[in-house]
Amino acid sequence: MTSKKVYFNDDLLFSGFSRSAIKFFRELGRNNNRDWFLLNRERYIRFVFEPMKCLVGSISPVISGLDPLALTIPSRVISRIYRDVRFSSDRLPYRARIWFAFKRDVEYWSSTPAYFFQFDDVGYVYGMGMYSALPLTMKKFRGAIDDDPKGFSKIIEPIEWSEDLRLESDIYKRRIPSEYPLMIDNWYQSRSIAVLGRREPDEVFFSSSLIDFLTERFILLKPLYDFLWSVTVLK
Repeated sequence: MTSKKVYFNDDLLFSGFSRSAIKFFRELGRNNNRDWFLLNRERYIRFVFEPMKCLVGSISPVISGLDPLALTIPSRVISRIYRDVRFSSDRLPYRARIWFAFKRDVEYWSSTPAYFFQFDDVGYVYGMGMYSALPLTMKKFRGAIDDDPKGFSKIIEPIEWSEDLRLESDIYKRRIPSEYPLMIDNWYQSRSIAVLGRREPDEVFFSSSLIDFLTERFILLKPLYDFLWSVTVLK
């Protein structure tokens, strides 16, 4: 499967993020206030938001092939820089990072599988997972492993062999009884599932090759993505 080039705003094509995007977030981290942001809003649009929108457009055909039910409209998948501070102890008005999450149109999407990409001033993160899986979902997850441990092993082997993708998850404080080998048991003990890679800004991030880089990772994660949806319980 190959990525399809998608244009926005009069032939603006994704060609990689710039060092100006990194610089913007670094400066925002030191000046997280309304006055500074209003003076630098055009920088955010030019160096951060517009390239992210083009990246989403370039990867959307791939995502639609992996999951026809996933949202791909930029306004629905790209995070807003404005933070809702009404119910937060952190009163900073702006997020010093940006992400996209290709998710289905459900109310509590963080409890369901989604493909994601995020960057800030120190690097970028990419992968797939559900950060707030419901307990019943994880119960079904373990039950599906119990039903076919060999099949689950085949699903996670490419991830275990990957050079950059890793399972990152909170573990239950009280261990769930299991006689599985460590490779499976690490997943079995997880309270939620997130498989991701982390990289500092590099030649991939600063070029159009980021499209193919993310495409390869998302395709590799599709078997696990489908497995997670097979056990996901919606609120």
